[in-house]
Amino acid sequence: MKRTWVVAGLMCLSFAVQAETFLIENVRIFNGVDANLTPGHVLVNDGIIARISQDPIDAPDGATIIDGGNRVLSPGFIDLHVHLTGHAPANQTYSHATVAGAIAADVARHFLDSGFTTIRDAGGTHPDLARAFELGTLYGPRVFPSGAILSQTAGHGDWRHQDQPHPTLEGGSPYLFSGQVVIVDGVDQHLMATRENLRNGATQIKIMGGGGVMSQYDPIYSLQPTPSEIRAVVQAASDWGTYVLAHAYTSEAIRRLVDNGVRCIEHGLLIDDATAKYVKEHDVVISTQLVVYRALKDLPGITQTNLDKLDVVLKGQENLIALIKKYKITTGFATDLISGMYPLLTREFTERAMYWTPAEVLMQATSESAKVIRMAGRLNRFGNFGEIREGWVADLLLINGEPLEDISVLRDPDKNLALIMQGGKIIKNRL
Repeated sequence: MKRTWVVAGLMCLSFAVQAETFLIENVRIFNGVDANLTPGHVLVNDGIIARISQDPIDAPDGATIIDGGNRVLSPGFIDLHVHLTGHAPANQTYSHATVAGAIAADVARHFLDSGFTTIRDAGGTHPDLARAFELGTLYGPRVFPSGAILSQTAGHGDWRHQDQPHPTLEGGSPYLFSGQVVIVDGVDQHLMATRENLRNGATQIKIMGGGGVMSQYDPIYSLQPTPSEIRAVVQAASDWGTYVLAHAYTSEAIRRLVDNGVRCIEHGLLIDDATAKYVKEHDVVISTQLVVYRALKDLPGITQTNLDKLDVVLKGQENLIALIKKYKITTGFATDLISGMYPLLTREFTERAMYWTPAEVLMQATSESAKVIRMAGRLNRFGNFGEIREGWVADLLLINGEPLEDISVLRDPDKNLALIMQGGKIIKNRL
């Protein structure tokens, strides 16, 4: 029987593997669902987890054998709120699309090298960029793109300077910032923009449902858009079997969104107890983030208006976390890092561990986030992932140290991610 062994010290095997079959031996398996570590072995064939066993597995002919060395084997991580094309410096928002794309490629590399095999782009990234990663043209995670963010005039996505004319009223294109956001008003425009995103390949739709921190002219308490406009987007998305996620902070905004069919609330920091209970009763997700709000104050280019609004929403963060825990609201793992903040990505693990156990944080970053991703229905072309389970996609990480006891080991992926496998391909190997 031919047995092919992984060579120790091999670095950065991007877009290539030695064989279609891998046998990962001698690992402790974190399956993504519970806090137990189960000793065992995992057979991967043609990108799929073919077998999991506590007993030794006979290696098929031609299989690559990987000795896990009693390391922890985890599903690949998932980030539910990423803006790949939103990382131009805050004072250079108007960079050309080629610059945004070049920066996005660097951001994507950082995510995958940090163990994030899948991300949900929460608006701004064209589906063509997602396809480039899927085809191997670019190095990066699997991307579920939302396409252009839908924002009403004077909404959180209307990032024009005060002296800039309205693009549509002046006879121009409603798309701003190299297509990252589209200004829409009225039911017809919301329908058209949603359908255009879906035509381009969006897997879910993102709208702005209330005021935001990083926009200049919409108060946090403002409600966006109207109920009929929200219902139009939800209807158009559901006609394709997918869902709508919406930026919102206040209870008033969240209730309007939930009442009109939105399935996932982004942020939610100013929610009250009654609304959190309402969210749970309607099986709606609150995808929130920690580190970005704690680091924004140091962002170059941030204005006093931004800082004042940041101060308002940041005061609600711990209350939101308490309500998520109280009502067991699905939240997943998300970061929302912008304007060059992506090196802070892995800090989200330790910030969350202030409120949840390391095992709970790892479940958020794997199976719980994957559950949210699957809300895209048949627009998910990649199958099931986020758990170590037979028949599921082989997104796997070998971790040095004890992440279920000390999650800070994930702060240094260069040192502590010994192996990154995405879809059955070895992306990086430091064994």
